[in-house]
Amino acid sequence: MGVRDIQKVGVLGAGIMGHGIAMSFVMEGFPVTLYDVNQGVLDVASHHIEEGLRLFADSGLLDHDRITPSLERLSTTLDLKEAVAESDFVVEAAPEDLTVKQELFERMEALCRPEAILASNTSSLTLKGIGQRVKNKGRLVITHWFNPPHIVPTVEVVKGEETTEETLDTAYDLLVRIKKVPVKIHGELPGFLVNRVQIAMAREILALCDAGIATPEDIDNAIKGSIGFRLASIGPLLTMDLAGLGLWLRVCENLLPEISSSTESPKALKELVDKGYDGIKTGRGFYDYSTDFTKEGLDEAIKRRDREFLGRLKNLYR
Repeated sequence: MGVRDIQKVGVLGAGIMGHGIAMSFVMEGFPVTLYDVNQGVLDVASHHIEEGLRLFADSGLLDHDRITPSLERLSTTLDLKEAVAESDFVVEAAPEDLTVKQELFERMEALCRPEAILASNTSSLTLKGIGQRVKNKGRLVITHWFNPPHIVPTVEVVKGEETTEETLDTAYDLLVRIKKVPVKIHGELPGFLVNRVQIAMAREILALCDAGIATPEDIDNAIKGSIGFRLASIGPLLTMDLAGLGLWLRVCENLLPEISSSTESPKALKELVDKGYDGIKTGRGFYDYSTDFTKEGLDEAIKRRDREFLGRLKNLYR
């Protein structure tokens, strides 16, 4: 199946990732059936998609007259067969539980057309594990989106051991059609590409927290105003080229022996979690949130984040 053959999309799971993925497709002209086992979750998802479309329009990234047609392309269902039977491309965004995903993919294959592509949004599991009960493993692929998925441009497209090149290319081309920035990952490895880089940076940042080198606010400000500012525009390898590879080699030789190489969970993170601090959801994390973050407060914090992200998206990619 080629990208021109894809006319309808199914998204399984209407949580944070699933409804954002569904919005990405309907916004760019694809009819989507969004499935979940909970009607309440589907209702909230539909509301958030409508809000998201309006936020895109208010930010100048979507014509206001495209909001209603986009919403008309969205349907929701509690019936898995309805979600996948006529879909050409199905994205699974269920909880990160191997047993749940194995059962879901087994049911999907039985209900889908034989040529449909079945994609997982997993961030930590393998297609070999997820698709263990699937007979035609050549049509399986991972499309790893990043939160918030309707805004963050990059999607990792990961090839499993038995994924065909046609499946990989079609998934990649489809993401290009909906204005994403897909990246092909030629083989599964834990964390794929982005999360491996992210966790390496997080390890050193948390080691600096453990050592009391700077406050959380100063660490965030330092990263936002330096490498965060720079990497958003030119990426890490171009940064090295522009500075000079000889310089980078010397910096590596000087600093690599000094930075953290621990394989243990960082003390700064573990202590907060052990105290029940889970970030903004509990009112305390690395920051102490003085505001009582009710559901409405959390929603507003997410909206502020999304507005800032959309401004950056408009400047960098659109």
